[in-house]
Amino acid sequence: MAENPEMTPDVEENRPELESLRKELADAKAKSAEYYDQLLRLKAEFENFRKRVEREKSESRAWGKQDVLLELISLVDVFEQAMAQVQNAKDLKHVVQGVEMLHKSFTQFLKEEGLEPMDLVGKPLDPHRAEAIEQEEVEADRVGQVLAELQKGYLFQGRVLRPSRVRVGIVKNAE
Repeated sequence: MAENPEMTPDVEENRPELESLRKELADAKAKSAEYYDQLLRLKAEFENFRKRVEREKSESRAWGKQDVLLELISLVDVFEQAMAQVQNAKDLKHVVQGVEMLHKSFTQFLKEEGLEPMDLVGKPLDPHRAEAIEQEEVEADRVGQVLAELQKGYLFQGRVLRPSRVRVGIVKNAE
């Protein structure tokens, strides 16, 4: 391509600006490469962090289980003592005492772990806390109330772990 003699002075005149733009472009490319390198490092660091958190979470669960298992071992000890009392018991009163002792120890353990039973009898049915599996005809003032718990429900740290299974009062049929 032949050079246009008239354009040469303009190119020469704009050469410092062209060199300045080339330098800016080279600086921008260098900065871009630096940012890309930082991004790759941050990505790798984040991935390592995520893996470490998952590993620590898994280890925490395992240690949490160990704490619960140690408590359960203590309850097994109480259960074995109750079993020994049953075998040596001369009357039913001693057997009942052993079972009551075991029940008390176990419910105390559950309470310490954040589990508590719900008491719903005599209260209006709350479908978030109970499942009505039986109905019984009652007087108008007891309609919709929980009459009996057929299976106890539990809260774990304030949230429903297992809903109660209950008998609920319904309107009597007029005959």
